[in-house]
Amino acid sequence: MTHTRFTTLLAFGLGGGVLLWAAQLLLTRVGEPAFVPPLSAGVALALVGIIVATMAWPIRQLVRGEKKSEPIDPLYATRVLLLAKASALAGSGVFGATVGVMVFYLTRPVLPLGALWLSLAMCGGALVLTAGGLVAERWCTLPPDSSDPAGNAALEGEPS
Repeated sequence: MTHTRFTTLLAFGLGGGVLLWAAQLLLTRVGEPAFVPPLSAGVALALVGIIVATMAWPIRQLVRGEKKSEPIDPLYATRVLLLAKASALAGSGVFGATVGVMVFYLTRPVLPLGALWLSLAMCGGALVLTAGGLVAERWCTLPPDSSDPAGNAALEGEPS
C-alpha cells in the first residue's frame, strides 16, 4: 500500500469545497436556510483524529523496535492502516467542504460571524483528522528491508 499523496488530498479537498459551496448556493436560492456546521462536529472530528493516531502508536513502537514483549496482530495493524488512510481522505474532504461553506459565507452581503466561527472550528477538526490519519499511516509503514535495494519489504512469514 502506498502513502496517501498530496494530490489525492488536494482533489478530495477541492471536490468537497466545490460540492458544498454549490449546495449552499442551491439551498439559499430555493429559500432554504444555509448549512451551519455544529460545534460538536469539529470536536468529534478532532477526537477521531487523535484516536486514530493513538491506535497506531503500538504499531509504531513495534516497527521501530521499541516494544519486544508481544507482537501486534497483523489484522489489527492492517485495519488501523486502512482507518488511517480513510481518515486522511475524509478529513481533507471535510476540510474542503468547510472551506466551501466559509467562502459562501464570506461572499454574502451580511457576514454571519457565528456561522463563520463554527465553520472555522470544523476546519480545525478536519485538519486534526487529516493530520492524525497521515501520521498514523506513516507509523504503520514497515521500514524497507536492508537486503532489498528496491525497498520492497515483505512481512514476516510471507514469501518475497
